[in-house]
Order: sequence, then C-alpha cells, then structure tokens
Amino acid sequence: MSQASSEQRRHLRFPPEEWEIALIQCSDAPLGEDDFRPEIASLVMEESRAGCGLVTLRRQLADRLKVGDRCQVKVASLGIVLAEVKWIREADDDAVARLGLEYVEY
Repeated sequence: MSQASSEQRRHLRFPPEEWEIALIQCSDAPLGEDDFRPEIASLVMEESRAGCGLVTLRRQLADRLKVGDRCQVKVASLGIVLAEVKWIREADDDAVARLGLEYVEY
C-alpha cells in the first residue's frame, strides 16, 4: 500500500453550517438530556460520521480536557454522544485552540 493511500482518512469529512455549535460536558458518565450541563461551547469546523473538529477558546479547555479524555458532546441537533479527545492544537491566534473528537459507542 502506498504512503498516500495509508494516510487517507477513514471517513468522509463535510463542512457544517457556519453557525453550528458543539456543547461539551467534561464527563464521560452516560447522561440524559435533562442531566446534560455543558461546560464548553465550540464552533464546529468539520464533521464526519466518526467525529468532529472544533474551535474553542483555549481558556475554556484549561484544566478541563486533555488528549485521551472522554466527554459528552452535543453537536447541533445530534443527541448527546460520548466522545474521546484525539488531539488538541493551538490555532493561529494564541487565544484559540482546535480539538478533534472521535465518537465512542457505549
């Protein structure tokens, strides 16, 4: 297998609506809609069937989430989903961070 094909993403990405927001609760305990208490709000930069890429203020992430943590996320009209933080990167602006979440099945 060539290097180019081994680096391809497993799932097709698609751009969200420009106003699409993800709400994150920094807990991996299964929750119902009434128990969900979001702690972080992020703009959705890209989506796939397996996860999403988000942009948020770095101060919202401070001491709340790190790579490998699990959290609950609600993206637009999608119900609450368990997700794992796969990566966190600084964006061009020191105040902004990007993070990648992979959806995890219970």
